[in-house]
Amino acid sequence: MNVKEALQVLENAAASDVNDVKQIFSSEYKHLKKAIAAHAPHAVWDELKHAKGAALDFTVDKAKDVDKSVHEHPWHYIGGAALLAGMIGFLFGRSTK
Repeated sequence: MNVKEALQVLENAAASDVNDVKQIFSSEYKHLKKAIAAHAPHAVWDELKHAKGAALDFTVDKAKDVDKSVHEHPWHYIGGAALLAGMIGFLFGRSTK
């Protein structure tokens, strides 16, 4: 049984009442599990590759936006870095008595 056949069984079961669904699902569960297990690794890897590509594209786009912003307003970022360094220095430099 392949995935299409398993989905067709479930679709047919959905059209019938709850008891029929339970009976069909319990009797066809083993075949459905085998069909999904046989095809799931490929589908999962395809989804992971797609997600990786999308995340990489998003990261590259945001890095380019930040780079452009830093080149347009460098003093804002220099001031922010100085403020952050000053705050960290103050927190670590004070006494904890």
